[in-house]
Amino acid sequence: MEQRAPGKGLLKVTGILLIIGGVFCILQSVYSSALVSMLSLPKEELAPNTAAIFQEMGLTVQKAQLSAATSSIQGILYLVAGIFGVRNCNKIEKSQICFACGIFLIIFVLFNTVIAGVISKVWSSAGIAALTFPVLYFMGALKNRQAMQGK
Repeated sequence: MEQRAPGKGLLKVTGILLIIGGVFCILQSVYSSALVSMLSLPKEELAPNTAAIFQEMGLTVQKAQLSAATSSIQGILYLVAGIFGVRNCNKIEKSQICFACGIFLIIFVLFNTVIAGVISKVWSSAGIAALTFPVLYFMGALKNRQAMQGK
């Protein structure tokens, strides 16, 4: 007899949202890569307003490259975790994989928030808000893990 997975709803919904977020992160990395190309141009080739905006914002090639890299990594992590969550939301025997993914996502988001704050010298509540889906995903995996251990 198969045991009911109490974290099914949380894992499925947050898994779907993580898949969508992963796609957006990958699109963001494409945008950041284009920004790297623009920043690599000599200032004489950029429109005067564009060069002034980049300088005022403190954008550099290195910052844009870091943004592209972290967006790519985050997109892949979100896609993988989201797919695991959706595929395994009703399988408590697979809860350990989702549990590990949830912990890893939380650590990654916290790391990204700290790095972004250090680089931009601006601390934003957006980094903390970014924890919402990984924490909900983790909670769903935790419920399933507890159900498996209580078997």
